[in-house]
Amino acid sequence: MNTVQISALLLVFVLACVGLFQAALILGAPMGEYAFGGRHPGKLPIGFRIGSAITLGVYLAQAGHYLAQTGVLKPLFDAGLNGVVNWAFVGLFILGLLMNSISRSQKERRLWVPVLLLCCVLSVLVAVG
Repeated sequence: MNTVQISALLLVFVLACVGLFQAALILGAPMGEYAFGGRHPGKLPIGFRIGSAITLGVYLAQAGHYLAQTGVLKPLFDAGLNGVVNWAFVGLFILGLLMNSISRSQKERRLWVPVLLLCCVLSVLVAVG
């Protein structure tokens, strides 16, 4: 395995873990302090659960894309568009890192900043490769 494949597999693992967190929020787990700015301790209101469902869909799409980078799935895009998607995902991870870095919730910052920093590094390794 090369660096791109290892980085992509690690990203899939992280996205799966974060996806499980989002699924728990959707199902009513009392972890609102760790999401959406921490403004809703306990269970999230229904609107934010819908937001978690949309977020989960994005994570599933990203995981599928990165699985295609490893050869597990067939890529949906040609090489040129694939590169654009890789850099778009880098941008999403950077945006997530910035947003979580300025969160008023200390719990959210402590949990997600390291996770998103890791995702930024891994996604850059995939995009560069």
